[in-house]
Amino acid sequence: MTTSSNVEQTPKQLNQWLKSQRSHSQGRLSIAIACGSINGILMIVQMALLAAIINQIVFLHQSMTQLTPWLFGLAAVVVGRALFGYASDRYSRYAAMQIKLAIRQQLLQHLFAIGPRASSQIGTAKIAQILHQGVDSLEDYFSGYLPIVAYCAVIPAAILFAVFPLDWLAGLILLVTAPLVPIFMIIIGHKAQDLNQQHWAKLLRMSSHFLDIIQGLTQLKIFNASRQEMLAVKSISDDYGNQTMAILKVAFLSSFMLEFLASVAIALVAVTLGFRLYYGHVDYLLALWVLLLAPEFYLPFRQLGAQYHAKMAGVAAAQDMLAILATAATDQIPASSDNTSEQLDTKPQMQAPFSIDLADVNFTYPGRAATLTNINLRFDGPGLYAIIGESGAGKSTLTDMILGFLSPDRGTIHINGQQHDQTSRDHWLQRCGWIAQHGHIFYGSLAFNIALSTDYDAERIKQALKKVGLDSLVAELNQGLDSHVGDGGVGLSGGQAQRLALARAFYHQPDVLILDEPSSHLDKDTERLVSDSIAEYAKDHLVIVIAHRLSTVTQAKSIIAMAQGQIIEQGCHHTLVQQQGWYAQMLNIDNALDLANTVDNAPAITPSGESK
Repeated sequence: MTTSSNVEQTPKQLNQWLKSQRSHSQGRLSIAIACGSINGILMIVQMALLAAIINQIVFLHQSMTQLTPWLFGLAAVVVGRALFGYASDRYSRYAAMQIKLAIRQQLLQHLFAIGPRASSQIGTAKIAQILHQGVDSLEDYFSGYLPIVAYCAVIPAAILFAVFPLDWLAGLILLVTAPLVPIFMIIIGHKAQDLNQQHWAKLLRMSSHFLDIIQGLTQLKIFNASRQEMLAVKSISDDYGNQTMAILKVAFLSSFMLEFLASVAIALVAVTLGFRLYYGHVDYLLALWVLLLAPEFYLPFRQLGAQYHAKMAGVAAAQDMLAILATAATDQIPASSDNTSEQLDTKPQMQAPFSIDLADVNFTYPGRAATLTNINLRFDGPGLYAIIGESGAGKSTLTDMILGFLSPDRGTIHINGQQHDQTSRDHWLQRCGWIAQHGHIFYGSLAFNIALSTDYDAERIKQALKKVGLDSLVAELNQGLDSHVGDGGVGLSGGQAQRLALARAFYHQPDVLILDEPSSHLDKDTERLVSDSIAEYAKDHLVIVIAHRLSTVTQAKSIIAMAQGQIIEQGCHHTLVQQQGWYAQMLNIDNALDLANTVDNAPAITPSGESK
């Protein structure tokens, strides 16, 4: 059973989760911060050398020959700062890439763990948006915001440590004015966070709406509703644009205020140094050095203000990431657990032939009526098993439970006498193949779509294509198996895409194959060819088919008829026909419809005996 958590995470929890992901950088983010900190310390030395050189030129009137050691020292410090700055930027970017990769892996592993049904409840567009743009938005957070936070603690402290012993008054001014920036950021932080949350929500809404329109484009054109949806998209886009401008207003306002506060503070230091220098209370060299350091003292705070929107964007995206990670099977074992890996490694390997036993299995989705009730089934060894029934009968839920994506509320499932649970699911799925009613086709060659690899056996691919009746199509293509198709099967008909997905299963030869209406989108001749190929495959493998066309399951070893989550009939084709129950009635209706279609499609005969 799956549950979805709707508990809102607090900003503190979100920040803690984001910072905990630093461990995936393998220390590179710490190296980047260390390099940036060294760069800041060298900046203090650079300003001291620069002040000393100016002092010697203006007051001591030294020649270039005398200044050569100082100039070489300054050049060395500048080069050192450039190297450490480059290393800091490089390590921080690389660390951010590693962290993004780790977060994507966490999300994908979790989505695989909770199964396709729970994932579909989250929403395809939302998942795609979070995995792509949501994770990408974290790059500036880890490579920009977190290092700047560290610099705000290290560089100003180093400057105060250098200035205070020499000029306590200037150090006091820097110390007193430094908190103005964080205080102002706290004031605007709440407003900025609310705006970023709204901005992210509107982006998800726009993405979901646009995906729904693309998927239903054919129906919109048929019912002449495309223009209305265009206006809806424009309205949502305008709303998103207005939200973006609102965030930019806050960003520009905060940047302006940070620059203003820093400028006022620097001016205050300059004025006090000027008066003290005029009255001879401070040395020119020291005053110049402190004045050069003042802008650098506030620079990390100003950079923090510029990176603050990166933090807000990261927190907004993390909210939905944690929501996905909180959607879990009740008996799920975390993918990141070391103990889990040990348990999976110690599980005995499953070996074909397989027998699957379901005993008193019950399952109910939250907030819905019972989906499966007292299911007792046995899939014993190789053979073709067909599950039939009307929509909502529980067929897909039953196969999800066999695959391990759902766990029964009550009852047990055993595979070869071993209890089927989350700890054995990975081993089990390695032996299974599953093809949905609309099998996904990837962008790439026909060969790649079947082998799912660039390293493939061309002869085995041709045999798989022949079994599904696509060998003639491939023979007509100029590039043969290297011919490319678009993502989602662009360039293929619905039937061709479905058969290509079935050829993928025949190529990989899984011990257990589960099919959801494999004959959809097929004409009668191709349907017969595919059905015969599946029946031939079932002689040596366990095949479970969810079928709507009863003519495709007559060769099944066992037919399971379901209604309202219960098994109402079970047996082979001949047995069920003789019982004259639900299956026999549905079969008669199918035969009558097939006969009517045949008559409607037959050529008309004219009085002269010629067909039209």
